[in-house]
Amino acid sequence: MTVMAVSQMLVAALLVLYPVYGLVRYGVSLSRLALTLALWSFAALNILDYLALEHATRYMLYKRPALWVEAALCPVLLFFSQTYNREFSFRRMPIIHKALMVLSFIPAVMTLVFPASRFFYSPDFEMDRVLFLEPVAFFFYLQILLLMAVSLFNLEVTVTSARHGIKWKIKFAILGAGAIIATYMLYFSQSLALRSLDMDYQLQRAWGAGLGVLMIMYSELSRGSDEHIVISRQLAFRSFVFLFFALFLVGVGVVGEGIKLFGSDFSTVAFMGVAFLGGLALIACMLSESLRRKIRLFIQRHFYGDKYDYRDEWKKFTNRVINAGTREELYRNILIFYCEIFGVGNGAIFLQGRHSRDYSPVLLHEMDETRLTLSNKSRLVATLCENAGLLDLKERPIECEEEVDEFLKDRKIRFILPILSNDVLHGLIVLGSPINPLERYDVEDRELMETVAGQVAALVVNIRLGDELAEARDMEGFGRVAAFVLHDLKNQVYPLSLLAENAREFIDDKEFQEDMLDSLDNIVTRMNELIAQLTNIPKNDSLRLEVIDLLDLARDAAKEVPDAEIEFKGNGVKARVDVEQMRKVALNLFLNALEAGESNKFTVQVEYDNGSVFRVIDNGRGIDEDILQEGLFVPFKTTKKKGMGIGLYQSKRIVEAHGGGLYATAGDAGGAVFSVVLPDPSGDNV
Repeated sequence: MTVMAVSQMLVAALLVLYPVYGLVRYGVSLSRLALTLALWSFAALNILDYLALEHATRYMLYKRPALWVEAALCPVLLFFSQTYNREFSFRRMPIIHKALMVLSFIPAVMTLVFPASRFFYSPDFEMDRVLFLEPVAFFFYLQILLLMAVSLFNLEVTVTSARHGIKWKIKFAILGAGAIIATYMLYFSQSLALRSLDMDYQLQRAWGAGLGVLMIMYSELSRGSDEHIVISRQLAFRSFVFLFFALFLVGVGVVGEGIKLFGSDFSTVAFMGVAFLGGLALIACMLSESLRRKIRLFIQRHFYGDKYDYRDEWKKFTNRVINAGTREELYRNILIFYCEIFGVGNGAIFLQGRHSRDYSPVLLHEMDETRLTLSNKSRLVATLCENAGLLDLKERPIECEEEVDEFLKDRKIRFILPILSNDVLHGLIVLGSPINPLERYDVEDRELMETVAGQVAALVVNIRLGDELAEARDMEGFGRVAAFVLHDLKNQVYPLSLLAENAREFIDDKEFQEDMLDSLDNIVTRMNELIAQLTNIPKNDSLRLEVIDLLDLARDAAKEVPDAEIEFKGNGVKARVDVEQMRKVALNLFLNALEAGESNKFTVQVEYDNGSVFRVIDNGRGIDEDILQEGLFVPFKTTKKKGMGIGLYQSKRIVEAHGGGLYATAGDAGGAVFSVVLPDPSGDNV
């Protein structure tokens, strides 16, 4: 049995049997069915072409179904590249991908329209084993090459869209699928360069397909399969595959011209072999993180002297921190930075609770969930506090509590970094094993890890300070609300104190007793309303409006200050107000007039002046101009010895909620004038 026969049998067996094994082991899924369909198509093409060689006198009998399979490769490979290890939805597919899917059936239509003799011919196939292509076949294989290039691009997008840990799992499977497609692209490129197909290249084609399926097997059996990567619509179309394919077409053209000039001595086989191996190596370099890391480190060490470009690494870290929209995203970006820069597969962040001294996981990246909580008295925490730096468990294993040991071993933790600030351990970062088991870490790695951990500590401290500041603001807000409540309570205490003082002298007077009960009933009603409202600055949509006479409102509020001698002026002026809220405004202004005046006398005037106006005019010393400029209605700012700076601010907010305004001016005969201006309810004074 020849090498060709053995190779074809082994490769066909791999292409046919492994997909069946995958369906049995991993179950049926769209990704698994697409892989099965693609590998079976390659197997069918290999078998038919081998039979055409073995039965050279009847090669057309096998080449016609081979044409059908080659045509079917276009939609099959597009479907495979769109679904393999992806989250697939035909509805969300970009319109260009849907169009390509439709166009991929054109080669199949060509095989139905044209007979096999219109594709190729061979004067002596038994001797030459070369098929010369007709013009129809040239365009047929050109379409196949273009659609295979699109499939390679889709596979590249799958890798570049994957997260760090998933990319590590699928990269060899994607590389294997790409190797198979690239092998057949090289084989079909003869149609462009030579206008013929040399069937003797089937052995090399079989080896390329075998290498690709072995990569897929290794990746899926050792690292898992059936990931569901979401492809972003905003992914930039900067593709290495497109660049590679453009260079490949240029190379094919060069080969064609070389053969025209130098004939068969151009060493076509050697050139194509080198091109395939070089292209495969380049793709492997682009997709392999560990290989890229080795190359980068080699260049840094031997040409730049440092292992890392610290300015570049710092820029990457800063961008990840700035672009984080939530705390979870921030912690995830920190772990992704560590994983990508230092080549580790997973990680986790443990932080100390604000109201607890223990450390709990706040985020796990590519790591199984855990309920582990590290006690602040655990041996691991004590070691980190004592060491105050990176802990490499490979170089310095430590014995911990059973639960901690189990966590470290099950997740193959290699590095532990303390999040320290001012000798206070706020948390720790744990990193898993390196992606490349042979990776060596030196002092430069340790320094960069610890430097980044120091910045993480600063971020954690700032977040904690922000939380404390938010709590302080909440407490301040609560204190302000409490101050408003206390201010209203103080206004209710004043008439109570008068009642208590007068009761000592007139308690036996029946008329006084009735007045006292009425006053107490009013005060209790006000306090109940205060308790129900909790806040005394209503919004306009919460007011209970009704039309009343402002003079009647003023006389009613004056009952709360029985010791005041109030002169009421003006005609009845109507206004639409919340009676209870506006009574508070009147009472505040009355009390201020009593406290500011040199006697218990002041004037209340109502009138219509571009609105319904309610004025309180005291006989005090007036308002200082500096106070008016700085803001008389600013909360918690007062000129009284025992004042709280609430009353005028509260009154102004209530009036503004009614759509009006509260203004302070100097009186003509001294003192101060406070004017409440409200919209007229009807537009005409009543």
